[in-house]
Amino acid sequence: MDRGPLDAQEQGELQHWLSGDARRRGAFIRARALWRRPDVIARVAQPSVLHALEEVPAPARPCGDHTDRAPRRTGPALRRGVAALAASIMLFVLVVASMPMPMAYATAKGEMRRVPLIDGSTLTLNTESRVDVYEEERRLRVRIRRGEVFVEASGSGEPLLVEVDGVQLRAGVAAFVVRKLDGQPAQVVVQDGELALPAPDGSVKSLAAHQRGSWKSVAGRVEVASLSADQMHRELAWREGKLAFHGERLAEAAEAFARYSDVRIVISDPRLANASITGLFAANNPAGFSRAVADVFGAEVRQETSREIVIVPED
Repeated sequence: MDRGPLDAQEQGELQHWLSGDARRRGAFIRARALWRRPDVIARVAQPSVLHALEEVPAPARPCGDHTDRAPRRTGPALRRGVAALAASIMLFVLVVASMPMPMAYATAKGEMRRVPLIDGSTLTLNTESRVDVYEEERRLRVRIRRGEVFVEASGSGEPLLVEVDGVQLRAGVAAFVVRKLDGQPAQVVVQDGELALPAPDGSVKSLAAHQRGSWKSVAGRVEVASLSADQMHRELAWREGKLAFHGERLAEAAEAFARYSDVRIVISDPRLANASITGLFAANNPAGFSRAVADVFGAEVRQETSREIVIVPED
């Protein structure tokens, strides 16, 4: 598999081998993960193994035999090489077994999921989100892969570590949202408690309740903004299955609905697309939102297909 994708025959042979023993699938997954870690492979590849194999002499050929033959490796040197290779394979297996393998949790479009953690903390995943949870030396580390996650850190034991875009947050007793959406900077919005976050100069800063941190630069500097109670309500409306708008363009609102449904809202008129909208709407009801927009702006709603709603100005 290191040379490229398997062909149909090779894939069939792999599946046959995996089905032969329930333990093989787990070993295969761990080995594939390790293959992506050249630093670990370098530790496993012991020079003594290669050196021992290089020392194996080729046997003498009978007199008059001019046929090219592959050398046969025999004798103590070969046994030493095989023993060293076996030891390296055992080390490889031990390294694979000791690697922290995360538990992955994800949601599909329009789905919301609550995940309890072993320390009493909880994660609530919004639509199309994914997280990896690692348990490392009695400490939990949550890596936000994509989407939007509401974290309720219990504060029991070690601080909960939450990582997004290479930035690691430390939380005691706290409740906060972490966002990693396509085309947008990573964001953290703190509802309760306080978060500790590292600064580029090595110092540690804090993010308090009703504050939002955004990482807009490659340098990792966080831009902090204080939020009003109304702003906090809009930031957290998705937990109740709602989308809250306050002056956003209709085109932006249509994009927000696309995260929750396969039904696409199309606003063909540029002036209408740039009009602002304010209100609270059900995230899973793009048709209801479109009708409300039509009523407010005197537009017309056309259901072009089962997956496309077009809003156009009335003639």
